[in-house]
Amino acid sequence: MNRRESSKNETRRLILEAAKALFAEKGMEESTLRDIAAKAGASPASVIVHFKNKTALLEEALVDDIDRSFSALVGSMPEGAGFLARVMHLWTGMLWAYDRNRNLYRALISHTIFQPAGETPGMSKQSDECIRLLSTMIEEQKAAGVLHPDTDPFVASASLFSL
Repeated sequence: MNRRESSKNETRRLILEAAKALFAEKGMEESTLRDIAAKAGASPASVIVHFKNKTALLEEALVDDIDRSFSALVGSMPEGAGFLARVMHLWTGMLWAYDRNRNLYRALISHTIFQPAGETPGMSKQSDECIRLLSTMIEEQKAAGVLHPDTDPFVASASLFSL
């Protein structure tokens, strides 16, 4: 990595850290891009170069937290537990994770839920990962004879995810 790339990465990191701090302190709605830039020691234009808007910045700020929480939950999935227990393990864990900073997650969900996948790549990737995991779990249930053989794993998992 050359000096220019290193400098760009550092600026991006500083902007992200400043946004996380301000979002936690003031909330997303009350934090302006100018506030974020000032706290990061960058220009407002730099913020826009790295993140096209506040929603993209909020998504980036929370995506790592969601990834860590989801990975930890998958890794701690109860061995031998039934389908419902495993789904409840995931949902309960994610709800606890969201509850740690409900105002930011409420803002994230309200600003990203109906956006096209290309506008929210982090959330779209995470949604897809969760639906894939649920699909695998549903396939296991079909193979065990618990679910009807005609059950479409994608439709079933997407329905569960939407809850």
